[in-house]
Amino acid sequence: MKRTKLDRRQDFIMNIMRPIAKLWMRKDSRRKVFLGEGVSFKRMEPAVILANHTFMFDVIHVPLRFKKVPFIVANQTLFKKKATKFLVTQVAHVISKAKGQSDTSTVRDLLSAVKRGYPILIFPEGDTTFYGETNYIEESTMKLIKKLEIDVITCNVRGGYLSKPRWATGKRKNRYAEFHYSLTIPKEKIKDLSVDEINEIIKKALYHNAYDFQREKMIPHLGKKLAEGLEDVLYVCPICESLHTLETKGNTIKCTNCHTEGYMDKFGFIQNFKYDNLIDWNKFQRNYKNELKNSTVETKALLSYVNEETQEMDQVGEVTLKYLNQQFLVSGSLNETIDLKEIKNPTITIRRDFAFYYQNKNYLFKLEHYGAAFLRVAQDKY
Repeated sequence: MKRTKLDRRQDFIMNIMRPIAKLWMRKDSRRKVFLGEGVSFKRMEPAVILANHTFMFDVIHVPLRFKKVPFIVANQTLFKKKATKFLVTQVAHVISKAKGQSDTSTVRDLLSAVKRGYPILIFPEGDTTFYGETNYIEESTMKLIKKLEIDVITCNVRGGYLSKPRWATGKRKNRYAEFHYSLTIPKEKIKDLSVDEINEIIKKALYHNAYDFQREKMIPHLGKKLAEGLEDVLYVCPICESLHTLETKGNTIKCTNCHTEGYMDKFGFIQNFKYDNLIDWNKFQRNYKNELKNSTVETKALLSYVNEETQEMDQVGEVTLKYLNQQFLVSGSLNETIDLKEIKNPTITIRRDFAFYYQNKNYLFKLEHYGAAFLRVAQDKY
């Protein structure tokens, strides 16, 4: 199957832009690359490339050195935002995928890309980790591997999370990441493996605990606002067990209920609280599922509808979003009561863009705070 006209144009543009992208990524963070046996950036035959998703720019770092630029699976919201729509449709090899939903059109596009001779790159977690640990991996990826029967290359990304945490609003200095590439499943072995066996191999190859890595490396990431944004992902105080009482400013985090105050140090660890890392803190707060659903949480937000026909954002305006008694109460530019039982596919994208479908409309709230709490009252998958 021959390359399309768009393929050739994108290949040409990306080859021109590659030196610029390398300089940009070198400025973004220091990087080390480790190539396992059987992996070559010069390879021309198709492969499935899988990577854990630790920070925003690993989507650029991971494929950057491959001579044949892969098709990357990305969230469909990138196709609807003006800032990224042209890039993902006209410049880069990108295939749209709705987070949390199976998408036959995505699979069809991936199969077509492979038939045209391209590698494909998938971040099977579906989104960047909020807490620093490789999380839920979609089984559909394993079914695709089984169907394609081509080499599976994994890239375990290490160090990127604490260099640029997804939740953080403040910048860090001395950003650093490692990229460990391995030929994890040669194509000859795929036919002898079940989907479950492939899943176990991939989960092991991609698993990464950012805090275990940091305890070994102890790389300092200096900044003046290291803690700001933590209240978007941490919603239970481990000292007094109150909900939605955590506040951050600069490098400090405190609970307004029990007045415990701690800080995030230059290595990314939280001092003076029960847990010094977000992985353990998140496992703790996961035990408060019922308390979360019985709580009340409120924040300011900017509401837009995602227009499925024009692929544009139709802005509604500033609102207050409140969760109470299994309902979302919207007030301001729109006044509406939304029953949680009637919404579909609730997700968080970027840092705290909360989206879901309700009565045939795609709602997108750019929240000021409490993204994790809003997501988890709506669903408990992520």
